[in-house]
Amino acid sequence: MENIHRRSALAFGLSAGVTPLFAFARPATAAYAADKGKELYPGVRAVELGERPSNIKAYKTISMVDLVYQPGTKTPLGEPMEHDMVCHVSDGELKIMAGDKEFSAKSGDVWSCGKGSTKEAAVNSGSGVAVMRIIFLKA
Repeated sequence: MENIHRRSALAFGLSAGVTPLFAFARPATAAYAADKGKELYPGVRAVELGERPSNIKAYKTISMVDLVYQPGTKTPLGEPMEHDMVCHVSDGELKIMAGDKEFSAKSGDVWSCGKGSTKEAAVNSGSGVAVMRIIFLKA
């Protein structure tokens, strides 16, 4: 049997310990059926994820919704936001028009919108499904 040094034993132990994590890992994607949720616009669906009382004094409740955009779909520039909210792209990429700003929001990007101050539209010009998760902070 060959000599095993501390470094090689440590490297072996780390690789053996991490390997199971990759074996069970799943991509962080929201795999929704095409008919899941409520259709807001052609190709854009809202999937409600939950609502509960808030522990933040300024807000009565919080809720979370995923907007699922099929490739080539968009939402029109709407009315000003009814609630403060935090938005996050969990899958894909969206072109966001918010007030006088326009930006590309890629998977992992996050931004906020203030109640009454922002009108927003989004476009999925990519080839895959895009998901925008919205956390509503309701006063």
